[in-house]
Amino acid sequence: MAAQLRERGVPMVDADELARRAVEPGSSGLAEIVSAFGPSILLPDGSLDRRQLGARVFGDESARKRLNAIVHPRVRELSQQRFAALDEAGVKLAGYDVPLLFEVGLEQALRPVVLVATSEESQLERLMQRDSIGPDEARARIAAQWPLDDKRARADYVIENDGSLAELAAQVDELLRSLRAGSARAG
Repeated sequence: MAAQLRERGVPMVDADELARRAVEPGSSGLAEIVSAFGPSILLPDGSLDRRQLGARVFGDESARKRLNAIVHPRVRELSQQRFAALDEAGVKLAGYDVPLLFEVGLEQALRPVVLVATSEESQLERLMQRDSIGPDEARARIAAQWPLDDKRARADYVIENDGSLAELAAQVDELLRSLRAGSARAG
């Protein structure tokens, strides 16, 4: 969906990209993570071993909270910088691709909220394929997030993404028409 919005001229800020930037080698974020979790979470080149860290934190809620307390404030600061630059450039419509929007309590600050939802089966399959992980690890990551039904209830717009790319494109076009027309809520 983010790619389709970009194709239609909507600038996108990507929280995952900002999270990677917040913990790149030499950053204070990476130093704090190493201090909290030990040097074994580093790859030989000094970068973060995301796979190993993910395996540790998605099975341990206190470890995940510790990691989030390190990364989320840095991502929030970087996103504010990006949105300020877009605002200065006169951009009227931009998106924030943020997987944990509800979990970190940003939904009230960022309106309207567009949720891209899919069936549990598709979510599991796509996560395993994207991250090259097994079903148990994928289920642990999904379980660490809010249930989709809770997110649906809080979103202003819901895009169902179980169909084809053409079906997604049609929903994106309708979303943009609604946003540009200023409509309050769609489903």
